[in-house]
Amino acid sequence: MSTTGVSHSGRRNVKRKTLDNTEPASDPSFKNIRRCPHSGCPTKVPICFVGATERCAGSGYTSRWYHTSAAEHYCNECFEHYYRCHKDGYEVYLAWKKLWSTHGTTDASIRMFMTNSILPFWVQCTDCHKWRQWSKSSTPIPEFFKNYVCGTMASGKKSKLENPCEVPEDQRVGLTRDPSWTHLLSSLSYMKNSPAWPYLTSYFPDKLGMCPSDHEVFKERKTPVMNKYLQPFVEVDSPEIASGVVPDVMEELEMDEFPEYSAIPSMYLAIRNICLTLWNLNFKEWLTKERCATQIICRGLGRVMYVESLDKILWFLTKRGLINVGLLSIPKSPKATYISNKFIKPNLSVIVIGAGTAGLAATKRLQELGVKVTVLEARSEIGGRVCDDQSLGVCVGKGAQILNGAVNNPLTIICEQACIPLVRLSDRCELISEKGELVDQKTDSRMDFHFNAILDIIAEWRKGRELAHDTSLLAKLKEMHQQFLDESQLSFTSDEESLMNFHISNLEYACGANLKTVSAIHWDQNEDYPQFCGDNLMLPEGYSRVLSKLAEGLHVELNTQVKKVEYGEEKITVISEKGEEWKADKVLVTLPLAVLQDDDVEFVPTLPEWKSKAMRSLGVGKIEKVILRFPRPFWRNKIKECRVFGHIPNDLENRGYFNVFYDFSVEKVEKMYLLVTHLTGNALILRDRLDRDIVAACMEVLRLMFPEETVPKPLDYFVTKWTKEPFSKMSYSYIPIGVDGDAYDIMSQDVASKVYFAGEATNRQFPQSVTGAYISGVREAHKIFSTLVEDDT
Repeated sequence: MSTTGVSHSGRRNVKRKTLDNTEPASDPSFKNIRRCPHSGCPTKVPICFVGATERCAGSGYTSRWYHTSAAEHYCNECFEHYYRCHKDGYEVYLAWKKLWSTHGTTDASIRMFMTNSILPFWVQCTDCHKWRQWSKSSTPIPEFFKNYVCGTMASGKKSKLENPCEVPEDQRVGLTRDPSWTHLLSSLSYMKNSPAWPYLTSYFPDKLGMCPSDHEVFKERKTPVMNKYLQPFVEVDSPEIASGVVPDVMEELEMDEFPEYSAIPSMYLAIRNICLTLWNLNFKEWLTKERCATQIICRGLGRVMYVESLDKILWFLTKRGLINVGLLSIPKSPKATYISNKFIKPNLSVIVIGAGTAGLAATKRLQELGVKVTVLEARSEIGGRVCDDQSLGVCVGKGAQILNGAVNNPLTIICEQACIPLVRLSDRCELISEKGELVDQKTDSRMDFHFNAILDIIAEWRKGRELAHDTSLLAKLKEMHQQFLDESQLSFTSDEESLMNFHISNLEYACGANLKTVSAIHWDQNEDYPQFCGDNLMLPEGYSRVLSKLAEGLHVELNTQVKKVEYGEEKITVISEKGEEWKADKVLVTLPLAVLQDDDVEFVPTLPEWKSKAMRSLGVGKIEKVILRFPRPFWRNKIKECRVFGHIPNDLENRGYFNVFYDFSVEKVEKMYLLVTHLTGNALILRDRLDRDIVAACMEVLRLMFPEETVPKPLDYFVTKWTKEPFSKMSYSYIPIGVDGDAYDIMSQDVASKVYFAGEATNRQFPQSVTGAYISGVREAHKIFSTLVEDDT
């Protein structure tokens, strides 16, 4: 029995029906016609598509019709020609069967042979868009599909018909648009020459809707090189990655969106994988239906359905952020038809509050989709918490400057599209004690392993545990650490305990808060979802270049602090501190969590309890940054080529005091040797001091770490004050004790289909990151767009 899920072996014993006598006896055309025996087949007069022998029945009588689809059949005479060992076609079938069986998993039946080797191809005229049956002897190439017009013959010559486009379309084409089409398929015609093939060689091709007999073809071809930061497909037996799909799985969301493919999921996978491959090979251009259609190459009328469903599939993949990501503009010619089929209802507009990453991402996408958008920003510049500083003579990020997990990351893609330089950060981090000693690699590795083992134990402890039994992550870390020491009867030296403290401090930086306030159960709830992986990158020219690219062509009103949003009437009214008013149909709020918690913007009516409760439940993370410029890189004598080094304080209470230093020096600029470090955890008590006092404390630490050096005074410096900045008041969110990741989901929900929310604190999968903010903005743009349009499909 076939494993395709829809096919039956050509040798299966099918009960033969008698001649169809339901037609009028007076009609001689039905006298010797046998109908297709397949249940539900609408074809009354089958036509053999094979024509392999002079005895072919054509549209006449045969002792048995074999059903391929509702409109495609072959006669018993042609079946015998290929299936019987004494017939001329048997060797052809045998050679195909050997190749198919070698590289595929589905039954190499005669029915599968007929469908994948004999069925004619169908092509669509680029002028009149009618479908025409073409040759079955040779496989068309993409260029042929791109240029085909009615009247083009297999030989390449033009038909003698004066107006070939006026010839009516074959009635069989219409059957492919019937919902029952896929359920009446008895075997599948797989994709030939799929551009996805070279990237999916660890999978069986037929499981992905690709023709196994193509194996020999691709063995001789050179695989196109994909950008090193793009990985659209998850490898066999590998963990899932963000924005990567499992190529042989049709996800539940896809099943819901494309029920017409539920009976033939492998064909949806074939189309989806082709679309992903094409875009990832050319991610600097918007992927259109026209480009994809030329790569949908398969025999039979199924191609009609597959090509005509491209609009819907491309729009779905675009909404999910798998294609058409970043700075791309929707092409006006040829127009992306899956966009042009949607019409914006007249006189509708959107106000976006905040010109940070989320606000700009949403505005750019909405504007590309044809929506009128105005951005209101309280500051005198765009960027929000992503803010670069030029006061030291080069660009230094006061907020984020590192991109974590480069593979498939939309911000990586934007940088590549805009030729914004990226520098890979080494995974290596030298650790230095306050005695000026480098921690040896074995001790470092042992304590790193121990710390992660403790986290694994906590992960086991929390399984099935309810919020009522939550505790602080710091308390649980110390409890499990002590439990290990008690049960193992081991002891750690003071230096090893200091290393343990260093790892706790690193975790406090990641969470943005002292671990005594962080949930032990849900602190890393985002790890339940696929994350971006790969290199961590530094943007030497800052994130401001990325945001400037996003902001190009957008209507942003700076120095405009919003104080009130009235959404009780049909039109929403947004009021600024100066009393200015704007009217809109939708409002997208992208303000930091701390600003929302402090009620700096009044909502009328007040936000519902479920919304305000989630808003107040999330934690407000606080981190400050210290940047120092030196005349020379004194630290390199000790750490050599390493660009990151860690500080191991003697006093365990000094956790978070300048924990890690990053070398962000600009070699091309004289005396531009930069060290960047942070205040986290316990060290945040320093944030209220004068900048010079904070820098003095940092210099004291550096002198302890490098006693052999005459550490020079910094030529310049600056210290961030995010917690005092009135339009930010924070760094990023975290999960406090007694809260779970549902709070992020609730934060992302709209209120009354009028007020929408975006930002890192609304992104459960990617909180605490610029990437998460960007993705949330695009998410809300599509959500808003879906409420503003009328579909003309």
